[in-house]
Amino acid sequence: MAAMLFAACGSDGDGDAVAANRVEFDPAVTIKPDADGQTVLLITGKEGTSWSAEITAGSEWVSFSGLSMVGTATGTVGSSQSAREKYVYYKANRSGAERTAEITFTFEGEAPQQLELVQYSATSGDNIFETGQAAVWPEIPAYREGDDYQYVTHYAEINGSNARNYTMCFDKSTYTACWVAYPLHKVHTSSGRPDDPWAYDPKISSSYQANLARGSYNGSYQRGHQIPNADRNGVMEMCYQTFYCSNATPQNGPLNTGAWSTLESRVRDYICSDTLYVVTGAYFANRGTSTTDKDGKVCPVPTNYFKVLVRTVKGNIRKKGDLLSDYSESQLKSIGFWVENRSGYSGVTSSMVKSVEEIEKLTGFTFFPQVPDAVKRQKAPLEWGIN
Repeated sequence: MAAMLFAACGSDGDGDAVAANRVEFDPAVTIKPDADGQTVLLITGKEGTSWSAEITAGSEWVSFSGLSMVGTATGTVGSSQSAREKYVYYKANRSGAERTAEITFTFEGEAPQQLELVQYSATSGDNIFETGQAAVWPEIPAYREGDDYQYVTHYAEINGSNARNYTMCFDKSTYTACWVAYPLHKVHTSSGRPDDPWAYDPKISSSYQANLARGSYNGSYQRGHQIPNADRNGVMEMCYQTFYCSNATPQNGPLNTGAWSTLESRVRDYICSDTLYVVTGAYFANRGTSTTDKDGKVCPVPTNYFKVLVRTVKGNIRKKGDLLSDYSESQLKSIGFWVENRSGYSGVTSSMVKSVEEIEKLTGFTFFPQVPDAVKRQKAPLEWGIN
């Protein structure tokens, strides 16, 4: 299994207006891990505009030529199909790990754009439930069978090691993730963010994703992150992965920029030395409301959102190799938040708070399987600084 990632051109504050000149990997082409192959850059914009491209990472396995390793290319935006395409060639990946190539693409007179090409390994597995990783990572909910469910995990390098970014249970029938689970630690956060590089998730067929690279949902709905980009702006590769279309839902605009954003910030305040574990999700009590993406794909609108959290009480007692199940219920604390997909909220209040157990009953998912049930029954907003 393999795929591509592209970075979008700049956009206005709402993400709907796109620059005239644009480049992206063709989302209909799948990168194979086990054989040499090719993909294509789609180049659109004002005819006659000159462009240049350089492979800035991965030049040992990616080339602009099928005959030799060529790391640079130039051209001009034209009217014919051939003038609007640039082929990119790659070699089979037998390394045992996924790998990423980076291409810097520059239209004359414009800022460079960064594109990524992700190729998975022909020999490594990605199903964390089969590999046993789900039993080790405490944030992963219990496996739930479903014909439309696809479980996906994304990784990135931190301090020279390949680390998990997040895992999601993606529902192909709603074009959104039921939940996104991830660890949150100070190593993950910093300041700043990329300029909305929305792209298809390379591990999920684009036919099951809303096309959000060309702008937000239509109407009053915005591209609401499930794992926020600010939860990953300490590691740019991880941050870019939060802009996958699979990580977005059609969220009420005032909620997205208001109370939900405030809640996301509050969650970052709970970061501790022992790691905070988070699951964020979207819930559909019904599918009576829908919107469309820029391709006209009809996307159901969630009725509710939730977050469930767990961490140690003191925040600094864990030792390397410890599992949450090694700790007693008195050493752990949890909280849940249940929010309607609407405007009108005034900040984060105790009215949003539910126990993890209550949210399990509402959604049908089992969260934090390693954690004692007594911890998941906790409902003490004051202990989390919420009145």
